[in-house]
Amino acid sequence: MVLYRAVIQPVMSFASPLQGDTLFGAFCWSYRYCYGEEELTKLLGAVKTGTQQVVFSNAFPEGTLPLPLGIRDTAADFEWIEAKEERKRAYENHKKLKSAKYVTREWFRKIQKGDYAGFSAGLCDERVIERSVVHNMVSRQEGIVRKIEEGGSLYEGDEFFPEKGCRYDVYILSSLPEDQLRTVLDMMFLLGIGKDKSTGKGAFEVEGWYEERELLTCGRSNGFVALSNFIPAQSDPTEGRYKTLVKYGKLDREYAMSEIPFKKPMIFLQAGAVFMDQQVKLHYGRCVSGISAVEGVITNAQTIAVPLQIKLG
Repeated sequence: MVLYRAVIQPVMSFASPLQGDTLFGAFCWSYRYCYGEEELTKLLGAVKTGTQQVVFSNAFPEGTLPLPLGIRDTAADFEWIEAKEERKRAYENHKKLKSAKYVTREWFRKIQKGDYAGFSAGLCDERVIERSVVHNMVSRQEGIVRKIEEGGSLYEGDEFFPEKGCRYDVYILSSLPEDQLRTVLDMMFLLGIGKDKSTGKGAFEVEGWYEERELLTCGRSNGFVALSNFIPAQSDPTEGRYKTLVKYGKLDREYAMSEIPFKKPMIFLQAGAVFMDQQVKLHYGRCVSGISAVEGVITNAQTIAVPLQIKLG
């Protein structure tokens, strides 16, 4: 398997968070358009058994990676600092750390090797503004907007507006031939990711493509950090730090017009989760089936695992 990094540029705003399982779902639809239903069925069967893999990370602001949970900036231990100004700066760094999600790639590489001193200087924000947008309610039977006498016909939905020039890094761990992978990805990003694709939301352009080797090397590792939300397999390690996320998924494209378009709720561990493991694998998690009334639907709840030297605070 090979780890790749795609750099993508938003064409306009998007209406769904760019998370690994969402990206995999969009990939499967594009794979079907490119190679047909039968080939997609073969691919999904291979992914479930582990004979082939296509695992996506979440999307991160370009040049950043998820901040590993549970680590402590050893240069910001303000309890041991006597100078007033230094204590103030250290305290502010601690406040930033509570809400931080990303760290620059340069500082991430230092963290990988066990050097935590001063990484607070490399913390990064989302570079996106989340707003509520009002939509008309469309009839599922007729596909048009109808006035509802008994109540309102409007509803609010969240939408994400990236800063000007903002690009994202998406990592893909794949055993597919590179040219085949690129063909499907180009179509996938062009068609759009997540909700409201029919209005142009979630469309991206692929502006860079790289084979990643550096991230998978860090010397003597004793654990890993997850690059996407995932659901652990029974055999996965349990000692670590993590936050949970409940996802209420929905079927996509023509399946969205079925009588029951909703998936069962699932509890994921969020990207940035850290677990101890002496023999780090390339990926963890599992594929989950039986989540929809539509037969054959699965969620690829796996994550790319990046090795690191863990010193949990």
